[in-house]
Amino acid sequence: MPLSLRQADPEDASAIARIIREVSAGVADFLLHRVSLAVSVNRLLATLVMEPGNPFSYENALLLEHDGRLAGLLLAYPWNRHGYPDILQRLVAHKRLEMLDGMLRTADAQSLYINTLWVDEALRGTGTAGDLLECATLMAKDNGLPRISLHVWNDNARAMRFYLRHGFTVARHYDVPRYRQLQHDGGFSHMTLVLAPETTSQHPAGRP
Repeated sequence: MPLSLRQADPEDASAIARIIREVSAGVADFLLHRVSLAVSVNRLLATLVMEPGNPFSYENALLLEHDGRLAGLLLAYPWNRHGYPDILQRLVAHKRLEMLDGMLRTADAQSLYINTLWVDEALRGTGTAGDLLECATLMAKDNGLPRISLHVWNDNARAMRFYLRHGFTVARHYDVPRYRQLQHDGGFSHMTLVLAPETTSQHPAGRP
């Protein structure tokens, strides 16, 4: 099955926003629910994606396509770009941000942080997710970063197995109170993959 990889652009914002919302498993709705009565969660996310200079920006997204259709997404960036976008700090109640602070602001120093890794359901189990993870490894190499970090819901057994199989280890667990919008229970884990020395380069860490 021929697949092509490309850098995202602003015109992809709506599709990327839809995927981020899906993969967030309720986090986007938890944070943005009723922030605006006139603007939907998808529209708010799309606005974030279209804006350069924030973690959710199209600048940080690679898209995998098959026959002109979106088949995969990798949203990743150096650790020092991970944090609350300005719009979230302005619009979302501080208490809600604080409840997910570990997920929204924590990333290993000197790591490439994977915000979102998604593969279309038809391609799951084909190795495509592993290919996107390899892209993340190459991104880390290009930025001179010796590790990759991410977060996984503790009860997402499939994702946990995938990352453990690819060498990630659990660095820390975070508890999260149960809320209706959140689709997972039991908190989440911060996971880290230390790359082999030969997979990193000498570029300054966190290079834009």
